[in-house]
Amino acid sequence: MNDTNQTSAEQAIQDQLRRLKWMIPDAMRRMDEAAQCMLRRAQGAVKDTEALLADQPCSMSWVDFAEGDLRAAREAKAELAKLLEQQRMLEFFLRKD
Repeated sequence: MNDTNQTSAEQAIQDQLRRLKWMIPDAMRRMDEAAQCMLRRAQGAVKDTEALLADQPCSMSWVDFAEGDLRAAREAKAELAKLLEQQRMLEFFLRKD
């Protein structure tokens, strides 16, 4: 009975590791998308600020979106960190058995 429980626990760990193999790249893509969005917004902010300093018209609309971009990046980072920690923990438990 103990052997069966151990096998089913090991199988559950293997199943979750398989799920993580596709979840982690998705989380990495979300992290990249958040970073790319922040980069585009930062480049726009630089152009707007340069225009402001040159007494040219500028929108400064990037300010309205900066907080949301930062929140999205933090959420993507937290999700990726959680998944990577799960993976490390499961791999550790698998090696222990």
